[in-house]
Amino acid sequence: MEDIEDFGLSALGGGGGGPLGFRLPLNSVAVATGLSKRSRPPPPASSSPNIPGTQRIYIKTFGCSNNQSDSEYMAGQLEAFGYSLIDSPEEADLWLVNSCTVKSPSQSAMETLISKSRSTGKALVVAGCVPQGNKDLKELEGISIVGVQQIDRVVEVVEETLKGHEVRLLNRNTLPALDLPKVRKNKFIEIPPINVGCLGACTYCKTKHARGHLGSYTIESLVERVRTVISEGVKEFWLSSEDTGAYGNEPRTYSW
Repeated sequence: MEDIEDFGLSALGGGGGGPLGFRLPLNSVAVATGLSKRSRPPPPASSSPNIPGTQRIYIKTFGCSNNQSDSEYMAGQLEAFGYSLIDSPEEADLWLVNSCTVKSPSQSAMETLISKSRSTGKALVVAGCVPQGNKDLKELEGISIVGVQQIDRVVEVVEETLKGHEVRLLNRNTLPALDLPKVRKNKFIEIPPINVGCLGACTYCKTKHARGHLGSYTIESLVERVRTVISEGVKEFWLSSEDTGAYGNEPRTYSW
């Protein structure tokens, strides 16, 4: 299997006609208009900036298996809406960077991509632990960001960003559903997140700030996900979380 930090995707069929239920009304989105000319993406060479879902997306993933799973979910929603997923950043109309805050080299690589997107005029969305844990980071100024619990709204974030708007979605008290569409890097491997966050409060740990308090998916939802993906040909499962041993031990404040 390839390096899990490399999640460039070739166009995998799809096209139009996917389910449209992932987009929410625009009045529920925090949109900042009037971005500088440097921040606005140029018109795509072979796609229409006026028709959502016709553009090409490059996805770059840093970090753990949870991040890889999040990227696969975001890729699935984008492809279902009609976007083309490509492995060439130069040919893409928008870059989606799923960031990792645990290791400094990963965050530095993300900052390099941000700088390159500014210099080339590429539209950019940053997802993952960096914006969730440090939304006021200087490098993220003027950039659309989507938090770890908002990946089911990635389509609307991408759509608005391609229009030249800045969108920031971070706050939520529920986890994304497990039955979202997915484009797996390896079609035989499913990475189900059994829970997110942790019970600890270690002062040195950035992940706590990004992933938050422990929240577990129900056994019923996990079993249903496994049954579904087995029917799709999956042969291997990577149960993933930040605090696997604490599964189900969180105070039942929320219902996932």
